[in-house]
Amino acid sequence: MKITAILSALAAATLVSAGKYHDLESLGGNVAPNKYIIEYHEGISHTDARNALNARKVDYKLRNQYDVFNGAAITVNSKHDGHALATIPGVKRVWPITLHSVPEIQKSKVKPTDPEATSLHHMTGVDIVHRKLKLT
Repeated sequence: MKITAILSALAAATLVSAGKYHDLESLGGNVAPNKYIIEYHEGISHTDARNALNARKVDYKLRNQYDVFNGAAITVNSKHDGHALATIPGVKRVWPITLHSVPEIQKSKVKPTDPEATSLHHMTGVDIVHRKLKLT
């Protein structure tokens, strides 16, 4: 009876302390391999988090450490994936790093020498309002 109660308490504690992995790979995004952003639980220091990663034998390189939120970006060199990182004590959430491309620059159809290019009325749409309301 006591063993069942202890095992139930341990299972509940494990569920509460387990972090959440946000699986962006399933969305078909451009995910950077083995690169993750990890958020730590409140009260976990960066040193405590590094010690927890080392205790689980995670071979990683620290890419960035954040003060805006309690977390870091890492590159993992071992077999650990996002799901495994989320099970480390003190880890609240794990996201894979996604890559985004910069859109191509579109050339303007207005020449820089055209009066429309320097008219504030044209840039803000005031000229259209003037025409619609028949204001001069």
